[in-house]
Amino acid sequence: MIKGIVLAFLAFAVFAWGDAVVKAIGHDLDPFEVTFFGYLIPLMLSPVFMKPGDKIQDLVRWKRPWLMTLRVFFISITTPLSVMAFTSLPFAEAFALLFLMPSLVTVLSIFVLKEKVRWRRGLAVCAAFIGVLIIVRPGFKELQPGHLAAIAGALCAAGGVIMGRMIGTTEKRYALIGSVFLGTTVIAGILMIPGFSWPNLNQWILLLAFAATAFVAQALFIVATTYAPADRIGAAQYSQILWALAIGALFFNEWPDALALVGIAIVVGAGLFIFAREQTLKKGTSEPLAAIVPEPKSPTPAVD
Repeated sequence: MIKGIVLAFLAFAVFAWGDAVVKAIGHDLDPFEVTFFGYLIPLMLSPVFMKPGDKIQDLVRWKRPWLMTLRVFFISITTPLSVMAFTSLPFAEAFALLFLMPSLVTVLSIFVLKEKVRWRRGLAVCAAFIGVLIIVRPGFKELQPGHLAAIAGALCAAGGVIMGRMIGTTEKRYALIGSVFLGTTVIAGILMIPGFSWPNLNQWILLLAFAATAFVAQALFIVATTYAPADRIGAAQYSQILWALAIGALFFNEWPDALALVGIAIVVGAGLFIFAREQTLKKGTSEPLAAIVPEPKSPTPAVD
């Protein structure tokens, strides 16, 4: 169990550094182009996730095609939206907004999965949205496209989680992982055409670094789930916010003000509370499970 938890923390640290590489690329490349090259190499290497009996055709041969199509679409759109957020917002601020995802999953579970959410999780969801308002402070600071991109990314990631819960265990692990690599590469490849520009040497190095972190982090998370259940190591993803604060300060000279730190703490705290509450409910209380426990996640941000 401990080995799985340690590997999960390591995986999410690599994810965070991959997001830092994305931010380092800055505004020089189209976000869809960054996403395309960042996922192309992991797609080519995805057969390493195959188990005996798996086939390449499993990438597109699904038992529940409509739900899988929606899941792949939602997760595929999440990454370029995250790239937009990371390149235009302070690192920790973008992460905090993306961590709105667990609260959005709870909200969507009410309408899509017809689940009942009791007052404790309801208050946590409200707290998360208050935290977002403190971070963004509409009317008091400029609302940037990155804010909207981060919130939209959190919503798409939540949609991907809901679709994953509806799919259940009917699909192979390789299909769940590889289809995200494939879908993101195809969608980003099409959308990058209007704004495509050939990367220079420095940009190629950063793009390869992003692709490497995406693949390594995914592999570490998969290995972690062999030592500990995914629902036990999912909370490790919140360590990314600590990496974001440290990386933003040390490498991008970003120092969140006091109010931003309060908002970040509220959003992350609400997400952790929802996660902890899900684990308690899973152990046998009568309140329905709202489907927060993460399945093996796709690269950055994190949020499947």
